Amino acid sequence: MDFVEFSSELPKIEKIPLPGLWRDHGLIPDPNHLRWAGVLCLFYPDCNGKAHFVLIRRQSDGGAHSGQIAFPGGRRDDQEVDLSLTALRECEEEIGVSRETIELIKPMSELYIPPSDFWVQPFIGITHSTPEFTPQAEEVAGIIEVPAKDLFAELYLKMETIETPSLGSVKAPVFDFQGNRVWGATALMLYEMRQLMGQIIS
Repeated sequence: MDFVEFSSELPKIEKIPLPGLWRDHGLIPDPNHLRWAGVLCLFYPDCNGKAHFVLIRRQSDGGAHSGQIAFPGGRRDDQEVDLSLTALRECEEEIGVSRETIELIKPMSELYIPPSDFWVQPFIGITHSTPEFTPQAEEVAGIIEVPAKDLFAELYLKMETIETPSLGSVKAPVFDFQGNRVWGATALMLYEMRQLMGQIIS
């Protein structure tokens, strides 16, 4: 998928309503909740001009999300009034991409993560230069660069039955990118992005 073509089409999603696929869980985002996080799905051109996005593997530190595949992101600082600032800061800290080079395209649906008691606000962003990733050793065990076309390929997506506290047994998406299993909240966010961007990207 050519990055120039992809980046020219991506801004069209700004005017498309969110699918809201995972909001029917009986929970309403609480702005006064003490634990909010911002994460960023960053699209960029690789050295061959192909559109990619980046995921990280978190360090195995024994925490709620130890060793999992995720977007760059983390907890909101007290002085951050907008979660987009959190997502940009965390992206810069965790993978070394300057926030000054990133254009935010659209916020996605908020998700509540019961194991860590976080509400998470995902964002879609884009940078027009090929990043030189610098993983933050304390937080990031590895960088995973995924061709954007793989997000839309049925080969890398399957639906699995999971148990949830509020809905019981439900079908949820699981992605496999380069042998990396992406599940849980990150997979839900990716699936919503896939549904949204699929309306404007062939």
